[in-house]
Amino acid sequence: MLLSIIIPVYQVEDYLECCLDSVLACDLTDCEVLLSMGGSADRSDQISRRYAEKYPLIQALTQRGTGLSDARNCAMEAARGDYLLFLDSDDYVLPQNLNNILSRLRDGSLRADVIVADFYRFSRASGRMEAVFQIGQDTPIRSGIDFLPKMLRRRQCFWNVWRYLYRRAFMEEHGIRFWENMLSEDLDFTSSVFLAEPKMLFCHSPYYVYCVEREDSLMGSSTLKRLSDTVTVLERSVSRMKESALPYAPCLAAQFQFEYILNLAITAELPAEDQAAARLLYRSWKETLADSSDPLVRIARWGIGVLGPETSARILHRFKMLRRWRRHHLSRRKAKE
Repeated sequence: MLLSIIIPVYQVEDYLECCLDSVLACDLTDCEVLLSMGGSADRSDQISRRYAEKYPLIQALTQRGTGLSDARNCAMEAARGDYLLFLDSDDYVLPQNLNNILSRLRDGSLRADVIVADFYRFSRASGRMEAVFQIGQDTPIRSGIDFLPKMLRRRQCFWNVWRYLYRRAFMEEHGIRFWENMLSEDLDFTSSVFLAEPKMLFCHSPYYVYCVEREDSLMGSSTLKRLSDTVTVLERSVSRMKESALPYAPCLAAQFQFEYILNLAITAELPAEDQAAARLLYRSWKETLADSSDPLVRIARWGIGVLGPETSARILHRFKMLRRWRRHHLSRRKAKE
């Protein structure tokens, strides 16, 4: 079997059919779709079972525990495909572009431990589709990890697991799984993948549509638990990269350090009763941000030292709100044009 498409399912009745229909529009001759259900209170599980009954290539699984990591791990254990593709059930794929990748997997022109592609970001609020092309439309398929620093020059999310196709045997060989009972699990998973020194291919074909501004999304809520897990995972990722002798590790460490700084703004967004505990999460900021290869991180570290973490968090929060307002305003204006 060529490919296992893993889709965790939890409280997504309004989005799941669109997601599944986009997948079913692809050439799935030698593929399987694994729906890992988490006991939704809405109609998500019923929809999953209905599709599984109608389409033999779809399996509806019941995860053992709770959470996104457990759902993905359960599906990874059941997967039979040579490659794994993770798809969030409130996102969808572009069949023509995914078919392009599938055809190249079949003819052997794409063969690697990890294959990364560009993607689109879709705003549910404005209906605007934004191209996020870190690899580049005019870039031929690139082989080797040496292209990674060039891709990361554009500061966009690179740790999301839906950015990649993974060779299942490679994941099994290195025992790579998601950190269970932790949020921001993609960060840790991606760190583990890169530290395993995969053979990589960079392929522009943007098959994935990442949908944002979903009002009921768990990712859209700032909580002390989410911030605590994110800080823990980022500090661990930075530390692992600093300890690594891999030539691209400093580049990845800098990306995680930059994300660590951005998350400092959340300490000013939480309810007043949680803010003191949130600030304590950043007690190791000096060590985490030390020895960065990124000039912006070095400047930010100096600024936090001068202003202090609390004042820096408030300033970052204001910039974040201004940027969010500007993006939202521009998206709505362009959607009307």
